[in-house]
Amino acid sequence: MGISKTEAASALADIETTTGRGRLLKSYQVGGPILMIWGVVWAAGYTAMGALPPERWGVAWLVLDAIGIAASLLLGRRGDKAAAKAGQAWKVGAGIFAILAFMAATYAVFQPTSVQPAIVYPGLVTGLIYAGVGIAYAPRYLWIGASVFAATLIGWFFFQPWLAFWMAAVGGGGLFVGGLWLRRA
Repeated sequence: MGISKTEAASALADIETTTGRGRLLKSYQVGGPILMIWGVVWAAGYTAMGALPPERWGVAWLVLDAIGIAASLLLGRRGDKAAAKAGQAWKVGAGIFAILAFMAATYAVFQPTSVQPAIVYPGLVTGLIYAGVGIAYAPRYLWIGASVFAATLIGWFFFQPWLAFWMAAVGGGGLFVGGLWLRRA
């Protein structure tokens, strides 16, 4: 007894759906710890901004970003050897570079006259990027991005005197909790 073309097509569609879901869950499990790392980096960086004078912020963020990048590369490489073998790592690096270049250019063009806009801008951009990734590829990132974006705006409108500490808590904490949620996928 054979199967019909319709049954075969349906079985192949089911296999494709299951394979896609498996890839998505694997990407969540790889992305979760990386998001947790960046949550800690953000919490430490924004806490430093609240505690240190502005002229020392750049050094603090430089050290923390270097740690975050190194940890992300190690975790990403360990979690997805197939993508690393296929030479996809350069795309991630190019994407990160493009985002950082965009943010630096925006700061250069608009030159904030106070520190508050400079404090919230990374939260807004990060929220937008994660929401975009969530819409296009992985729905859980939409919720993480929307949460960081909304919490950043709440801080801007209601907690400006404590904005750096607010961003440490909601930006860093939001990314860390989002990472835990992804990891449980």
